[in-house]
Amino acid sequence: MLWPPTISCQVEYSRLMPSGTGPTGRAIETDDVVVLLVGAPGGPEPPGDLDGVTRLEKLVFLLEHETPVRSWVTEGADFRSDRFGPFSAKIYSAADSLSAYGLLRDSARVSENTEDRWEAVNVVGDEPDPYTTRTFQLTERGRKYYAALIQELPPEAEGLLTQFKDRFARLPLRQLVRYVYERYPEFTDKSEIRDEIMR
Repeated sequence: MLWPPTISCQVEYSRLMPSGTGPTGRAIETDDVVVLLVGAPGGPEPPGDLDGVTRLEKLVFLLEHETPVRSWVTEGADFRSDRFGPFSAKIYSAADSLSAYGLLRDSARVSENTEDRWEAVNVVGDEPDPYTTRTFQLTERGRKYYAALIQELPPEAEGLLTQFKDRFARLPLRQLVRYVYERYPEFTDKSEIRDEIMR
């Protein structure tokens, strides 16, 4: 992943899409999808905010599987069936990288339940506090990067992302996970929480 040392409204970006493989001429990778998803208006939080790493992961999964975004992206998140349904190590890695580059603020806060830490503890191997969830917020630099990405995408991109977040980001986490489980059972065959989710 290559990042410019500073980001202005006109981003100089060295990753170019291979000829003829997308609408923008720029590679749109997993980290870019995370920025687009967090930065877009819609959902219960203000633009630039998203609550929960499990929510982030399931939203990226649905974005790839149920929207035209997949035609803009040159690198998929490589979801696979795992102990808690569809899982992508690339989402966790993207959040960490974006935070390290100062585009995303990734903070832990006390949560009302432990649902957001299922994967962090059991798949990724992190051991956060029992009731900690990760919340994501674009920094000022991240907001500028989001604005530059949107300019590179088709004109309907932000509207599509907003509709998507209004539909899915507002769902309680368990309901969002249940939706994914019901629609994509091929990604839940190894799940240890399937019975609990489907109750």
